[in-house]
Amino acid sequence: MGFRTPKIEYVNGYKIVELDGPTFKVFDGDRQLGDDYPYSGEAAAYANSLPKREPQR
Repeated sequence: MGFRTPKIEYVNGYKIVELDGPTFKVFDGDRQLGDDYPYSGEAAAYANSLPKREPQR
C-alpha cells in the first residue's frame, strides 16, 4: 500500500480535497465544512451553495 497525495481543487473559493476511499471534503481554510462526500460532484454542489469567497492559495 503506497502513499497517495491528496488531489485538491477549488470551487467557489472553497478547497475540495479528495482522500482515499474516495472521500471528498470541503474546507474553508483548515476548517471542514459539511460532511464527507462519496462523489466530487456532491462536494462541488455543496461548495457552490455556500457564499462565494476568494480562494486562498
